[in-house]
Amino acid sequence: MQDRFESLVKLVYKKWKSGLGKVEGVHPDEEAIACFLEGRLSKEENDHLKAHLLSCDDCAQSVVLGLGMKTVDKKEVPGELLDKIKGSLFTAECGAPILEILLRAKGKLLEILNTTGDVLVGRELVPAPLLRGRLIKDFKEGVTILKDLQNIKVEAKIENKGEGAFILMVVVKEKQTQNIVKDLRVTLLKDDLELESYLTDTGSVTFGHILLGNYRIEVSVFENKLASILLDISN
Repeated sequence: MQDRFESLVKLVYKKWKSGLGKVEGVHPDEEAIACFLEGRLSKEENDHLKAHLLSCDDCAQSVVLGLGMKTVDKKEVPGELLDKIKGSLFTAECGAPILEILLRAKGKLLEILNTTGDVLVGRELVPAPLLRGRLIKDFKEGVTILKDLQNIKVEAKIENKGEGAFILMVVVKEKQTQNIVKDLRVTLLKDDLELESYLTDTGSVTFGHILLGNYRIEVSVFENKLASILLDISN
C-alpha cells in the first residue's frame, strides 16, 4: 500500500504544481481516498477518483500539502514532504496506527457515522464508504469493524445493551498468519484517564460496561504500542 501511496503522491504533486484547469467530478471524502489507496474501489470508481485528483487543485493540495508543509517550487516531491505524508497517513500522533469509529446510539440500534475500518455485514466485509451507497448504516444491537494495521489485524465489536451502555470486544491477530498475539495488553482510556487494562494470551479483551463518550483503546505488547482505537459513541 505504501508503494501505491508514494506513486499517487508523486503523480498528484506533479500535476498540482503544473496547475490543471477544469475540475472533474465532485470532491471525494477521506474514506473514498482511503479505499482508493487500498485498492478497494471498483475500476469505474478508481478511474473517476483518479481523474478528479489530477484535475482538482483543492483536493491535490489537501492530499499533498494539507499537512502543514511549505510550498516548494520544484515538481519533484521533496523527501521531507513524502515522509511527513506517509507518517501522518499510517501512524497516529501517539506513534501507532489508528482505527477510528464514530457511532450513534438510536434506542437498540447503532448507527455508523464514520469509520476508517471495514464493516462486517452478515458474512460480507464491506468498506465503510460503500455502505453509504447501499444505504446501510443502522445495525441491530451491535456492529463489527475490522482493519489491517501494519502487522496486525484488529477486530472491534460493539454491542448496544440499551440505556446508554455498551460492550466492546477487541480481537487482535497477526495479519499474515492469523495467529493470536501473545502477551497482548489492551487499555481503555477516557480523557487520558486509564479506566481498565488487561493482559491476555488469548488475543482478545472484553470491556463490559462502556457508557456514551469518547474513548481511546491502546493495544500493545511489552510496552510496544501496536495500535490505537478511537471510539466515540453519542446519542
